[in-house]
Amino acid sequence: MTNSRTGKCTSRCCLLISLVLVACVTGAPAQEPNAVATRFGALSVSEAGVLLFQSVPVRPTIEANNSLDLSQPYQIGASDVVLVTDNGGTACPALYYFVTVTTSGVRVTPSFGTCSDLIKIKRSGDSISVSMPGYQGPAESKQAQRRAARERHVFNYHAGALTENGKPVK
Repeated sequence: MTNSRTGKCTSRCCLLISLVLVACVTGAPAQEPNAVATRFGALSVSEAGVLLFQSVPVRPTIEANNSLDLSQPYQIGASDVVLVTDNGGTACPALYYFVTVTTSGVRVTPSFGTCSDLIKIKRSGDSISVSMPGYQGPAESKQAQRRAARERHVFNYHAGALTENGKPVK
């Protein structure tokens, strides 16, 4: 707002402009690292996007493409199992890991998925299944994208082992 007599900014207007400029320069606040408590210690994501167990990076390292999301733990016997989603970009929106936490430490499955972020999770007894369609990114033809979307992939976690449509994932 300007003073009609002088054509200068009023103090209220200057304050508003200053606040807008500060917000633009500093950008959005840093995203809080997400964390989930297990019976054996906390899994968390560092500000650098690395998965941590009790503040120490897990081995093998899981590092975010864009971000990591942690599911609530599934208690399976003497283990807590967390589904970790590695969120990517348009070429591959998401990949997944199962992280098993026990009194003796952490075990990580190989990454899995078709890159689709359209998943259905189902627990059945001591198993967790993640089903999703196939995925072809925007660089592929529309025909290839439609064909992939009709595919059905089922990843099953049981007793620390991961299979895709019945075959071991390596």
